[in-house]
Amino acid sequence: MIKRRHWVAALGALVLLALPAIATAAGPIDIPAAVPARFRAAVRSRVHSPVVRSSFVSRFDLKARHGYSMAVIGFGDIVGIEVVRDRPPGSAGENHGSTRGRAVTVYVARGTVTTSRIEASFGDLGRVSMRFRPSGQVSETKPQRHCKGPDRFTSDRGVFVGSVRFTGEDNYLSVRAHRAKGTIRSPLHLRCSSRHISPPVGRASHEIHGGPGFSPTFLAASSRHGVAATEFLTVQIGRKALFLAIDEHSQGSIAVVRYAFAVASSNDLVTDDAMTSAAVTPPTPFAGKGTYSAWPDGTKAWAGPLRVFFPGAPRTSLTGPQFEEVALASGF
Repeated sequence: MIKRRHWVAALGALVLLALPAIATAAGPIDIPAAVPARFRAAVRSRVHSPVVRSSFVSRFDLKARHGYSMAVIGFGDIVGIEVVRDRPPGSAGENHGSTRGRAVTVYVARGTVTTSRIEASFGDLGRVSMRFRPSGQVSETKPQRHCKGPDRFTSDRGVFVGSVRFTGEDNYLSVRAHRAKGTIRSPLHLRCSSRHISPPVGRASHEIHGGPGFSPTFLAASSRHGVAATEFLTVQIGRKALFLAIDEHSQGSIAVVRYAFAVASSNDLVTDDAMTSAAVTPPTPFAGKGTYSAWPDGTKAWAGPLRVFFPGAPRTSLTGPQFEEVALASGF
């Protein structure tokens, strides 16, 4: 069984690796680059995880039906099957104002990852057993500045051949494949400081930090029972708000980690001046409303029909008495 601290580290790396255009100098826990950069420091200040170390990452993508996309990603001794759906079925019209959002489920297993093969068992859900045949095509990214070690990514392109068999919970997804184009990219991360030499100044600083007196607002709620956990985080910065949900649990010998995010107007998070009450109405892939209340005696409540549409777990509730840790705060 994969321990929870390994799930979190694996999730962070998979978030970075599974989606395009991720910042190369990002930390082990991050959010996709589709989320404005100004939110990343705020999220990192609240979430921490171990660093996953590997010299390369293998990846290939597969076609899936019903609007889903699927990728197999391997690094170290971790193999992940990532399932993405940008717009969950039935969610259109339930919310408004979304600028960008995504819902992802990652199935994480221990396996074998080398430059020639990627293999892992996902129990009753399926199995991955593929070998890499390089095509001889090699591509490199533009070099970065002020790096410790490599200053660019190198990708070997080729074809993975073998067998992939995967069926999601309640048959929401079924994929069978024997061949897929893919890459082996090295290193796993670049360690470059060119983007962090000095803080922005002038107009750029004002736009990122919200001007004089800027202070982000956080609303966080979490539910933990044994090795299962669900967390919801809202970060409001200036005129925008980030909504992030993470759900993780063990399923036999594998871990199932789901996450969803959306960026919308700050009007979707409303708080009072005393920071004792709040209401959130995030857009797709979320639906419904969550309300936070705090009283002088120290009791708090987090209620409402707020839910999220994860691949394989639609309408997952994000409120209720099971969320024993809930807080509303301003500042880092």
